[in-house]
Amino acid sequence: MKNYIYVIFIFFLSCKEEKIVKSTNNFNLKNSDEIYKKISKIPDNQLTKIEIPEFIDLDTIEGNSKLVSITIKNKGHHNLTSFVVKPPCSCNEVSKYDSLMLPNTSQTFTVNMKFDKIGNFYQGITLYGSFYPYIKKVYVEGYRRR
Repeated sequence: MKNYIYVIFIFFLSCKEEKIVKSTNNFNLKNSDEIYKKISKIPDNQLTKIEIPEFIDLDTIEGNSKLVSITIKNKGHHNLTSFVVKPPCSCNEVSKYDSLMLPNTSQTFTVNMKFDKIGNFYQGITLYGSFYPYIKKVYVEGYRRR
């Protein structure tokens, strides 16, 4: 009977510890990001809805760079403010875009993605702004032949 009590006690301790570790890591990742810190202060009643692609499949590319076009639509009833695009690497160039979007409008911007390795790639472009949950990612995937 004692053995069962010990096993149950250890089981509860291990589950509780795992939950604490997971929530602490997520919290630290978001708080270490300066853009997120600034944007997360926007009240919930001022957030809007956006529509963006989740994935962009480039299939097979030749060369070490590819221009990727992304269209964002403000589908909500509030202005999209503090819109920021952060590419996966500082070597990637982002075209000019408006950081403020009115409701029911859209805009397209481009990212000149650079790839240094041959083979499969999977990179995320991070978007910040006054939309829930303040951060969204567009993943670019494909294969670089040469």
